[in-house]
Amino acid sequence: MLVSASIVIAQEAPVSSPLDLRADWTQFVGSSVAGTGKAEPRYGGRLDGYARIDGAAAGLWDGLTINLQAEYVYGDSTNRIGAQTLLPVNAALSIPVSNDEAFDLSVNIVQKLGKLRLQAGKINLFDASVNLPVVSGGGKEGFQHMALAAPPGLLASPKVLGAIASAPVGPFTFNLGIWTPESWVRRYVPRKAFENGVNAMFVATLPARIGGRQGYHSATIYLTSRRVNGREDYPDIQPPPGSGLLLPRDPGGLHLRYAVQQFLWQDPLDPKRGWGLFGHIGFSTGAPGILDWSGTFGIAGSPPIRTRPKDRFGIGYFRFSLAHRLVEGMAPILPLQDEQGAEIYYTAEIVRNFRLTANAQLIDPIIASAPTAAYMGLRLKTSF
Repeated sequence: MLVSASIVIAQEAPVSSPLDLRADWTQFVGSSVAGTGKAEPRYGGRLDGYARIDGAAAGLWDGLTINLQAEYVYGDSTNRIGAQTLLPVNAALSIPVSNDEAFDLSVNIVQKLGKLRLQAGKINLFDASVNLPVVSGGGKEGFQHMALAAPPGLLASPKVLGAIASAPVGPFTFNLGIWTPESWVRRYVPRKAFENGVNAMFVATLPARIGGRQGYHSATIYLTSRRVNGREDYPDIQPPPGSGLLLPRDPGGLHLRYAVQQFLWQDPLDPKRGWGLFGHIGFSTGAPGILDWSGTFGIAGSPPIRTRPKDRFGIGYFRFSLAHRLVEGMAPILPLQDEQGAEIYYTAEIVRNFRLTANAQLIDPIIASAPTAAYMGLRLKTSF
């Protein structure tokens, strides 16, 4: 599954030693309670290890940071277990793979030059979505469905080989990214990089206060010069006899997106804590030729309960519309429709660094004749 998680550049906290280590262990139990999915509970999990090397503290040079992320997934999930849905219902257990054991490693460097921030190497775009201020993301926190955890534009892989530059200019923050169009999930050697084209991204983010409460507005342009190579790019799509042309023949594609996150309440003692509205609308054309438009909206954040400062909640809706070419091509064989759904969750911090989430999803699948699917589950995240 290709995603285009919103790019949020986290502020690196100052470190007192050359090496900063942390880890997360996230476990999931879930089952399909309606639709065509398997009803028995399924257990899976993921381990994420992070290492951050401060260049100045290590005796190299100022402004340099080396980032490493190792991840291991195991067990089973509610992804692809019979329910005829387009997007994974468990984002965190869909990468690197679903319903299998897998390891992946991402390594990149960050160099700060005044206000300019440069990041290059193998970059985990999916994991960056955890820094979204209202929604959070990444499936280990916040929403669990891919559409809400990291809304896909189907133009960028979850992990890319390339570079991203970020800098504030007046009230705006601008991000410019360039990377290879091939997926870098479980890839480590840059062979034939940019042979199939190039992907580029431009994001303009404007912080704005409404009624004294912080909000964020972003406009994103994704461009690609890639050519769709059929089964090579989409091994899960196997056109049946009698179907029309499903994927575009010409290279190049475009995805436009506007997204907003607006706090409606902020803790006066901790402005980063609060709840508010979020949403996005996106439009796609050309390669890779899967989506026409997509949208999300909802409410998420921290409840205004003074005794529960680390709890979070969310209610969200999503809708993803397939490209007309794909819908019309499949019509003689299998009628398709927009996929839409909703998710609700609540996260409670049981004790420090132990966070338990209850989650429920209701989905109207992409297959027009498929019954409505429903999922329920629990998630336990332990941080070290």
